[in-house]
Amino acid sequence: VELSKKKVIVYTKTNTNVLSYLVLGIFLIYFYKKYKDKYKRNTIFSVLAILFSIFTVVGYSYDKIGSAYLVFGNIGFIAISIIKLISFYNLFLIGINIVYNLLCEYKINDIVKKSKIIDVFNSHPFLFCFIVMALCYVPYVVAFYPAVMGYDPSNQIREFMGMHTRYMDSVILLDPNMTITNFNPVLHTLLLGSCFKLGHVIGNDNLGLFIYVVIQCIIVISTLSYSICYMKKQGVINKLLFIVLGIYALVPVFPFYSISTNKDMIFCCFILLYCIKLYDLIVNKQSIKKYIFFCIIMIMVTLTRNNGIYTIVLSLPFALIWLKDKRKQILAVLACVIVFYIGYNKVILPSFKISNTSPREMLSIPFQQTARLAKYHPEVFSEKDKVIIEKIIGYDDLGKRYNPTLSDPVKNKYNIYTTNEDLKEYFGVWFKGLLKRPDVYMDSTINNIYGYFYPDTSSWYLYTSYNKKLKEAGFDYHYNSLSEMRNVLSVIGNYYPHIPIIGLFVNIAFVGWIYFFLFVALIVKKEYKYIPFVLPAISFILVCVAGPANTYFRYALPYIMPLPVTLCLLYYIFQKKNINEVRK
Repeated sequence: VELSKKKVIVYTKTNTNVLSYLVLGIFLIYFYKKYKDKYKRNTIFSVLAILFSIFTVVGYSYDKIGSAYLVFGNIGFIAISIIKLISFYNLFLIGINIVYNLLCEYKINDIVKKSKIIDVFNSHPFLFCFIVMALCYVPYVVAFYPAVMGYDPSNQIREFMGMHTRYMDSVILLDPNMTITNFNPVLHTLLLGSCFKLGHVIGNDNLGLFIYVVIQCIIVISTLSYSICYMKKQGVINKLLFIVLGIYALVPVFPFYSISTNKDMIFCCFILLYCIKLYDLIVNKQSIKKYIFFCIIMIMVTLTRNNGIYTIVLSLPFALIWLKDKRKQILAVLACVIVFYIGYNKVILPSFKISNTSPREMLSIPFQQTARLAKYHPEVFSEKDKVIIEKIIGYDDLGKRYNPTLSDPVKNKYNIYTTNEDLKEYFGVWFKGLLKRPDVYMDSTINNIYGYFYPDTSSWYLYTSYNKKLKEAGFDYHYNSLSEMRNVLSVIGNYYPHIPIIGLFVNIAFVGWIYFFLFVALIVKKEYKYIPFVLPAISFILVCVAGPANTYFRYALPYIMPLPVTLCLLYYIFQKKNINEVRK
């Protein structure tokens, strides 16, 4: 461009990106040369680095175009992908070793100066934490009075109030007059519905919802305060405890979900308690009272989320391998929980004519694969195949209903009268599709899960908007007049994930890889008995993989919420082991 007879360069976005990549490339070359020979090759760290690399390269392709074309589409893409894999592998391997060494060798000193505040915290840690978090949550409670309503809790209230909901259409009803189902946990429906009905009876629907929010906030803040107190008793320094307190008090996720009426937050509290008690089981002697408390917590895990039982059976049994002196007690507690779970679902709920969930909840993956095949390659199916699919999930509009990242539109037309024979025929058709187009099945599955492993995805949400479901049902639910305050808090909450470094705390994939790293690091450090402590989080990642939605934040919340506690407690395990090695 000519400007005063001098040539100047106009940097377009593309030019700027090229320069950024150039600078980044030079830095990575320097970084690689500096550290490549510093660390010994560890096989298990190499495997983890390979997995990181594969999901980064593949995740990018699916995030951009919904398929693996940018990886395998042509020779050029294949060559670029190989270069990226090798580069990422070396970068991740060095990074893993650096983080591992820091975890083992870097000692965090407690430099918090003594003051009246510290004295109060040391004297009354639970009360101190409770008051700090309560004060930080108050603006959210006031701005979003009476509560933030989502789709599911709105329907839970309607079913509690005796109104017809879509949940009744998704199961075979044991009693057509019983409107409550176990589609959402019955215990949560009863708590939420009872609070709402109390307000409705006295003529103030908003007050009823506000009562629920107050109860939930007390549960959440008490649980988080207890977790900090427990860490203090285990010897975690005040510096780390104040960091954790700051996370729980200031990161918008926690206050926003505390004022939301969804089932997730109370469930997350019991998951956090379960993780703490699992750790306590590993490191401390247990009394009968502690085992009973542990059993009650696990029962509450199963009562507050329908898939909560999977977390227990995928974590606690592994403690039997390394805690030999506690095997009888663990088996007894586990047996009690399983017996209760079976009795609750097979005896208690049916006795109250409450229908249980539909089998469709476990079939997201095959249904999505069938739907994608119907959308892009319907020629694979014969007319007989289409009839079989039609009986299960409908075929005529199946391709149109297909959403690559959400299986609900497909599952919602599941035939509740489907028999085992119908499912057997369906899986015969499904298997034939697998043999003919495995690539389509792969694309379907990865599209539905890649966000749980690929950190650079933009999916994020908070419940902040007004839901009209209750209003449409004739109830007087409405926000107060503080719309500006709500807008400010919503902007802060929605912008938080984009803040460098600290925003990663709510990055679903990044948090997941932290847990995978901790799992591997415990193996490398030969601290096997602590592996069950990280298994609840990993079990939730697996549940998310089998779930209906890609990068669905509230599904990841149960393993995001315990992360600060997990990191603090395991940090001391790695430090203690390292001190022992130095002494030897």
